[in-house]
Amino acid sequence: MADEQFYTILTNIGKAKIANAGMLGKSVVLEKIQAGDGGGSYYNPTEEQTALKNKVWEGNINAFDKDENNPNWIIATACVPGSIGGFTVREMALIDNEGDMIAICKSPETYKPKVGNGAMKDLYLKFIIEVSNVEKVTLVVDPTAIFLTKKDEEKILTNINKLDTKIDTTKTELTSNIETAKTEINNKIGDTTLLETTDKTNIVSALNEVKTSVDSIETTAEKTSYNNVTSNLTATNVQGAIDEIVVKQNSLNTEVNGQRAKGITIANNLIDMI
Repeated sequence: MADEQFYTILTNIGKAKIANAGMLGKSVVLEKIQAGDGGGSYYNPTEEQTALKNKVWEGNINAFDKDENNPNWIIATACVPGSIGGFTVREMALIDNEGDMIAICKSPETYKPKVGNGAMKDLYLKFIIEVSNVEKVTLVVDPTAIFLTKKDEEKILTNINKLDTKIDTTKTELTSNIETAKTEINNKIGDTTLLETTDKTNIVSALNEVKTSVDSIETTAEKTSYNNVTSNLTATNVQGAIDEIVVKQNSLNTEVNGQRAKGITIANNLIDMI
C-alpha cells in the first residue's frame, strides 16, 4: 500500500473570500468544522470542492490559536463527544458563517467508536490552515464546549512558572527595598535604646514624654536654684537671693539716712558756734 500524503488546502471559494475580505476591509468568519469518511477510502481533496465527499459529523469550533513559530497559521479545534461515533474520519473541512467550505484537508484515518462498540472517547479534531492575511480571518468559538489540550496545559504551566518567577523576583526586590529603607530610617533616627525616656520604642511617644517633663518644670524664683559660692549671699534660690538683697538695700538706706542726719546735726552745731 502506497504511503499517503496528508495536507490542507484553501478551496477556490475560500481563497476568493479571503482575498475579497482584504480588499473590502471585512473578515471571513469561520464557524464550524466538518468531518467525513471520504466515502469509505482515502482520496486527494482539490481546490474545486465545495463539500466533503461524505460528511459524518459537524460541530462548532471550540477553540482557536495561532502557531507561535508560524504567525500565518490558524489553528481551529473541535471536539466530537464520546456519545457520538461509529465512523472513520479521513477528511475535514472548515465552514464559514455563510455555509461555504473555506478549507479542506486529507487527514490520517481515525476511527471514532460509539458506545455500542464497548468503548467511548472524545475525539479532538485539529484543523490548521495557512493564510497570508491572518487578520482577515475570524473564528467563532463555541463557549459551551471549551476543552484543554496537552499543549494548552503546557502553555498554561509555562505561564504560571513565569508568573511565579516574576512574583519571587518582585518579592525579593521589595524585601531588599524595605530593608534599605529601614536602615536609612534607623541611621537618621539613631539607636532608640539609648533614650533615657520610659518609652524607648516610639520616637513620638518619647518626644511627648520629654515635652510633658519640660512642661512640668516650675521656673518660679522659689524653684530656681542659685549658686551663692561666688557671692556674699546665703540664699540658695533666686527668690531668697532677691529678698536678701532687698533687706540689705533697706538696711543700707537706713544707715545712709542716719549718717546724713548726723552730718546735718553736726553742721548746724558748727554754725551756731560761729
